[in-house]
Amino acid sequence: MRQHNAKSFHRRQWLSVDQAVTHLSAVAEEPLTSTDLADLADQYQLDLYWYRPGQQVAYLDRPEVRELNEPLRLCAENHSDWSAIVGILRHHPALPAYEQDTPLLEDSEGNRLRIVFDNRQRPEPFSARWYPNYAELVLKRSELEQLEPQLFSSPDLGNELEPQLLLNVIWQLEQLALDTSQPRHSPAWLAEQLAQRSDAIDRPALERILAAAEREGVRGTPH
Repeated sequence: MRQHNAKSFHRRQWLSVDQAVTHLSAVAEEPLTSTDLADLADQYQLDLYWYRPGQQVAYLDRPEVRELNEPLRLCAENHSDWSAIVGILRHHPALPAYEQDTPLLEDSEGNRLRIVFDNRQRPEPFSARWYPNYAELVLKRSELEQLEPQLFSSPDLGNELEPQLLLNVIWQLEQLALDTSQPRHSPAWLAEQLAQRSDAIDRPALERILAAAEREGVRGTPH
């Protein structure tokens, strides 16, 4: 069943919010919610799209109106609009900030558009119809897949190291210094010794840390 679901996922170009949450929860092996997606969107790491089949949209640069037949990207340039859209993922309905206020959209060719209504279907000026609702927000599957390594891979050692890891390494180095009389060892040997002492320490990560420390030490030693 899991294999069938995986194939179904890869056949989909677009995902609803709930489908995206279900997929990411499976990848992370822990339950996630749409609030986690909202956090990513807040940091501008996640694009959101609006899909309301049959909705009329107008181009900003030419007098042309067409029906919305594919999801359009919601532009994040306007902070107020984007905050309202992100709030939808937190189950806060978005409402216009002023009469007929509606977010800016962009198609796959870079054209800018906004939704419009004819006189018979025009909602109240401050109606929620001027904004997407939760069910109308979709995500592009390929973009979600590109984001996965960043979300779920081990932190890069080029980033700031976790204080607890540093404390663990330093403590084990101190103990190792007391236990051996050998004046010098390779980073690989030190990493192996430390990994044997603590299951919480990852040996490949240790080797990179110790090698970097050795390089800094050599660089800082007067010749």
